[in-house]
Amino acid sequence: MRHREYNGLTALVYYRGGVLGEGEIEDHSPGAQGEPERILLGSGEVPRGVSEVLYDMEIGEERTVVIPFEKAYGRHDPAGVQRYPRTFIPGGGELEIGTVFSWRHPVSGKNVPVVCTEATKDVVTIDFNHLLAGKDLEYWFKLVDVVDDAGVSVVEKGQ
Repeated sequence: MRHREYNGLTALVYYRGGVLGEGEIEDHSPGAQGEPERILLGSGEVPRGVSEVLYDMEIGEERTVVIPFEKAYGRHDPAGVQRYPRTFIPGGGELEIGTVFSWRHPVSGKNVPVVCTEATKDVVTIDFNHLLAGKDLEYWFKLVDVVDDAGVSVVEKGQ
């Protein structure tokens, strides 16, 4: 990682990509949106592999990378797949295999996407793993700038 000095700063980034070999699922490229995404480096808001790529890039650089699942959303954990009576889940009577819905995380309190992987008349199986767990990712990035809290570019500051 060439640019450890980026830690704690905000990267202004365009990107697009998704699961390796499955096509794009996210498009935050200049053609899809006007302003670049803002990513606080070192905060854990993006997978480790994405941070590592951004730390290694020069401002203005474009790069296409493959991020292995270990550095993306981790291995798919079988313990993260649970069975519940349909009546336990709000709207459980409507769930079908492949239904993605929101579940309130008991620790963070945030809503997270989960998927129904099996469904019988009375019971559903829910996968709580990240939807991209166990999958290698391929993304194109363009690092537009890196700025401090005041919006001042590291280039302007001479870092």
